[in-house]
Amino acid sequence: MAHSHNHSHSAPTSGTRLFFTILLNFTITIAEIIGGIISGSLSLISDAMHNFSNGIAVIISYIAIRLNKKPKDYQYTFGYKRAEILAAVFNASVLIGISLYLFFEAYSRFINPEPIEGGVMIVVAAIGLLANVAGTLLLKSGAADNMNIRSAYLHLFSDAISSVGVIIGGIFIYYYNIYWIDPLITVLISIYIIKESWKIVKEAIEILMMAAPDEISI
Repeated sequence: MAHSHNHSHSAPTSGTRLFFTILLNFTITIAEIIGGIISGSLSLISDAMHNFSNGIAVIISYIAIRLNKKPKDYQYTFGYKRAEILAAVFNASVLIGISLYLFFEAYSRFINPEPIEGGVMIVVAAIGLLANVAGTLLLKSGAADNMNIRSAYLHLFSDAISSVGVIIGGIFIYYYNIYWIDPLITVLISIYIIKESWKIVKEAIEILMMAAPDEISI
């Protein structure tokens, strides 16, 4: 009844790609934090927080892959493959926590809206979008059959979607001065990320609990 989510054959190609993805994430995080402060955009800062969590997530995924390659020993007689499952749980849980925090921040912005520089918001979010698309392409091949890589891939994919939302919000703010759309986009992004992250947490817990796979009839 073993689940086949973490195949070791994806590790060699994913390790190098994860390294470049880490560099992309932290570079964009810095750029978006600066852009968010300058523009006053909460959704841009939330995108930066997601990028930062992405960078941490990918680092954890890389460490898990290295552990996965370690041979069995007398203490861990089944090897270290479950390290990738634990990393997936941690990554997804962090995203859920950040999203819940952003709900609170978005509520504050609804109550007390602040002026936002839409032009800066659009440019910085567009740069973030390009970086996240590049990151998802780097990890796409390893995401299909490896839960750990898939959780890191989800981080990047969800952030690419959020960047699109930030760009759209920036356009409305720039041309129509609709400031409430900024926290609205933040809420929508957070709802989506919680929904997708919970799927990973649920699947990982089922593996750790040795549950029968859904596709197998007992």
